[in-house]
Amino acid sequence: MPFIHTQTTVTLDKAKCDSLTASLNAIVSSCLGKGENWIMTGYTDKANLYFQGNQNGDTAYVEVKLFGTPDAAACDRMTGEVCSLFERELGIDQNRIYVSYYPTENWGWNGSDF
Repeated sequence: MPFIHTQTTVTLDKAKCDSLTASLNAIVSSCLGKGENWIMTGYTDKANLYFQGNQNGDTAYVEVKLFGTPDAAACDRMTGEVCSLFERELGIDQNRIYVSYYPTENWGWNGSDF
């Protein structure tokens, strides 16, 4: 039940969002063991983001919200893969990408909570 929300200064078209979603699904499945049928992604492009007090390069902020608490090593691995993906696909330097994790024990779907 992860929701991966990306805010980036880069402009994203549907084809790029589709490609990123496929890659993020594979990363989440591999690193966190979550099935692709349960992953939701969302994108905010052309975001007005500042990093280190400036806008001297493209930037991304990636939120990973998920049911349960993931292993710290799994999060570390996922951060590396997400940063590599965004550098490769969007040209964003890894040192201008933040990835944050928000675990919760309360998650609703289909009219009720798990």
